[in-house]
Amino acid sequence: MKKQRFPYQSLLVVLAFLSNFWVFSQAKLTGKVIDATDLQPLIGAQIIIQEGQLGTVTDDFGYFEITAPSQTGTITVKYLGYEGQAISFTSATSNLGIIALVRANTTLDEVIVSASPHNYKTEFMGSNFRINPITLQNINPLSTEEVLRTIPGVNIVGDMGLSNRPNISIRGSWGRRSKKVLLMEDGTPSAPAPYIAPGAYYNPVSDRITSIEVYKGADLLRYGPNNMYGAVNYITALPPQKPTLRLKLTGGQRSYTSGLFSYGGTWNNMGALVEGVYKKFDGFTDNSSVEILNLNAKVFAKLSEDQSLYFKVSGQFEDNQASLSSQTPFTFETDYTQNPLDADQFTMRRYGVDIIHKWLPNEKLSFTSKIYASDFERDWWRQVTAKVRASEVQDYVGDAIYNDRYGYLTGRTFDDEDYVIVGRVINGLESTTDSRWIYKVSGIKETMRATWEAFDAPSELEASINVHRETFKDVFLEADNSRWARSGTTTKDLWYRLWSANGYIRNEFNFGKLGVTPILRFEHVDMYRQDLIALSQDPNLQSTSEGREPNIYNQFLPGITINYKTEGSEFFGSVYEGMIAPSKVFGFLVEQDGVVTNPLEGQSINIDPELSWNKELGWRGSLLQNCINGQLTYFHNASRNFYAGGRNEVFQELGKVNVQGVELAFDAELFKSDEHELHLLGNTTYMHSKVMEGRLEDRDLFSQVIHGSATQTEYINKVNSNRAAYEVYVDDGGGETLLADETIDAADFSNITRSIITFGDEGIEDAEAPYTPKINMTVGLNYDWKGLSSGFSVNHVGEQFTEFHNFKAESADGAIGQLPSFTTIDAFVNYDFKLGQKIDATVFVNGKNITDQVYRASRLNRATSGVFAGGFRQIIFGVNLKI
Repeated sequence: MKKQRFPYQSLLVVLAFLSNFWVFSQAKLTGKVIDATDLQPLIGAQIIIQEGQLGTVTDDFGYFEITAPSQTGTITVKYLGYEGQAISFTSATSNLGIIALVRANTTLDEVIVSASPHNYKTEFMGSNFRINPITLQNINPLSTEEVLRTIPGVNIVGDMGLSNRPNISIRGSWGRRSKKVLLMEDGTPSAPAPYIAPGAYYNPVSDRITSIEVYKGADLLRYGPNNMYGAVNYITALPPQKPTLRLKLTGGQRSYTSGLFSYGGTWNNMGALVEGVYKKFDGFTDNSSVEILNLNAKVFAKLSEDQSLYFKVSGQFEDNQASLSSQTPFTFETDYTQNPLDADQFTMRRYGVDIIHKWLPNEKLSFTSKIYASDFERDWWRQVTAKVRASEVQDYVGDAIYNDRYGYLTGRTFDDEDYVIVGRVINGLESTTDSRWIYKVSGIKETMRATWEAFDAPSELEASINVHRETFKDVFLEADNSRWARSGTTTKDLWYRLWSANGYIRNEFNFGKLGVTPILRFEHVDMYRQDLIALSQDPNLQSTSEGREPNIYNQFLPGITINYKTEGSEFFGSVYEGMIAPSKVFGFLVEQDGVVTNPLEGQSINIDPELSWNKELGWRGSLLQNCINGQLTYFHNASRNFYAGGRNEVFQELGKVNVQGVELAFDAELFKSDEHELHLLGNTTYMHSKVMEGRLEDRDLFSQVIHGSATQTEYINKVNSNRAAYEVYVDDGGGETLLADETIDAADFSNITRSIITFGDEGIEDAEAPYTPKINMTVGLNYDWKGLSSGFSVNHVGEQFTEFHNFKAESADGAIGQLPSFTTIDAFVNYDFKLGQKIDATVFVNGKNITDQVYRASRLNRATSGVFAGGFRQIIFGVNLKI
């Protein structure tokens, strides 16, 4: 019997027919999802096909591509905080074009993260700058300062290389611990105590930041208290549109390790995200390690068509080998990685919570209520230091300590101006001190927005009231027996309490292309200080309220912005009065006839806030059919009531300081095709500062600074060339007296105890403010091809003075002297790809300061620190997974 053969050829025909049928029955759909308000792309918007519930999300530029199982049907586009949109498609449809989603009336600014290619926020009236999520993904910053230095108008005062205590200067503000800059996280002030102690001893880790915004125009009056120079708003991640597990692992030189884990998603009308970051780094110098753990969670829920709720909670814990002391010129040139202070330790913990509720009584009126609170505590144990001639270090510290921590000096030759910062030794023992700070901050803020018509034109009114409270316990401990002691004798115990009622009213008038936005802010502050140690020694104390030193003040801050919009561009100008709140440093002094003193018995504290009139004129927009996006701004800040500048530099007669300059930022598209993009990016700031008035005493200059022959000669020449500007006091053994000689010489210099300098027409007329380099610029080139992104950037900072005397020469201990200019180069390579069907992966390599040209970054703490080094090369690499 003959076997029948299976008809394989017939089967292939059938399979081919079915395959073609399947292909022809499918529909490949593409499109782009944008925000209908500002026309910017939405990252991660959900694209869902109702049939079969297939789905995808938009990429970093708002684009999507999806294959539908049939040639007709409906897709739904969803994005947290926006109204969803259903779109039908047919066999004739392939490109759905641009899909504009409208923000829900109940959405909040805190849950909107734009992927705009523009380097500014269109809703903010006046100059501002934003770093978008794509830029942050490319940079993979070690710290937020690395990103902020690329923003026009911003200068970073260098610290230990990777410090979570940023030192940000905006438009000439004194940068130490960012004390004169308002720092915010998702719109809420983030400093431990924004009024009393605004120093940035807390900063969110860069790994969980998705965008950064810097505000500088008159609209800055919506925020406070410190709104004179500028504000930085860190935007953290919002819940993703679909349930996503994210894991980002980073490693690098010097045992750099960072891990981020998060899980979140959007379910119907609720989005949630939990996130944790662990970071560890051995540091660029000896004994400068960092270890950080950050945990946070947030929920956004649309409760109904007219109500929404946002909840965020976070905790951060740090254990750092952080020092206030650094290098002398001799140790910097010998080995800038040396740091013998191995017992310095900074530990902190911070808890924070934000709760926001939005209610819309009708479509033209909304009320947003915010409750916020934070609890911060830190201990900073630091070795007491001494400055010793390099040739005498071994004799001073003893053989055991020398061999342990100063052995690198063995065999070297020294001269009389070579000094080393060492741990102070008395009777063979080193000692330590602790600065222990405890802060509690809370507040409630109510904001009303209403749209209405004014002069037959659309208008929007915004008004806000904020009740804010702070407490601060400032304790100082001393331990004389060991550098490892972690308890000691309390030598200072101060208690501060403050409450403020503040708010603003703002109205945006729109007359066609012309807009006028006046704003008025009001601050009422009631604070006091108590010296608890002094009070404890009073046997007649009757209550806990005795001994309060109160300071109560009111301040109105007006401003106005005028803008004119043309196609693709906007011209703007603004003027406003800004304020720096009197903090613990100068908030409890008496000012009389321009002279500032500590209060005598019976005197009322009356020090006013530091104020300024700020003006700017600028342009922002696009040119050459959106091939160039950018902004250009001229600014002029004229501050008065200027008391404290640098560390221990105080104006006995309040000063006036002017800073003016030009800021330019641009993103130029040099080439673009279906698969390739090449962009040139850059920013430049030119600043000129001038101290207009004031009488200043530098309390360190002749008490702690160790002068060399160069600074001695420079000071003598300064005095002799403008004798009327200097009051020089000497003590030759008979008590301090004012030196009346017409000129001074080297013999006088050794007896000088202090000097007071006068600025202005009757004194020094050309002095510059510290840390205001004339030029600060960044230029970069980015190339994208399919999943590959690469680029490099060059950052240049001009020379800058570090104190008001404007010394060019460097002292023997590194406490004073001009910082030379420096240039750094960074580079990155990122590659996106798929692992299987469900895992989006990115591998990356970043090179920081790849030339490894170490430079003098700052004299942050002046006489107690010397010079800090910057510019260390750091290579990192890692992988970012989304499931």
